[in-house]
Amino acid sequence: MLFTVTGTSSGFGRVATEHVLAQGDVVVATLRKPEALDDLKAKYAADRLLVLKLDVTKPKEISDAFHKAIDVFGRIDVVFNNAGYGVLTEVEGTTDEAARALFDTNLFGAMNVSREAVRVFRDVNEPVGGRLLITSSMGGITPLPWAGYYAGT
Repeated sequence: MLFTVTGTSSGFGRVATEHVLAQGDVVVATLRKPEALDDLKAKYAADRLLVLKLDVTKPKEISDAFHKAIDVFGRIDVVFNNAGYGVLTEVEGTTDEAARALFDTNLFGAMNVSREAVRVFRDVNEPVGGRLLITSSMGGITPLPWAGYYAGT
């Protein structure tokens, strides 16, 4: 199976990438700073691991990453939409810029990656289909006082 994972520099994205590779599957690992995966690139051949620069706040980079994955592997079976971060401060202490950046990554980034994944599942994959997995947080259900904007994303 071929997996595309966003936010692979650390946390769930890094662990998911390592797990999928250990299971013998193929990963397109995307992240803002590709050098963070130099250790995995040294360990796995190019037919098992493709590392691509992707900032999910930039729609062109999303499109480019998906097109490159298709050019190299011909299809994508699973997209793990995982890129994100938290701003942990009270709402009144959060600047507009910080709040917008959080929404651009966690909400609009996830939406744009999902849109591109569905396009690939419908228009590229034969047979049609794929799996879309999205990381979320309990903070959206039970927000904490210091995570108001994060909960909103």
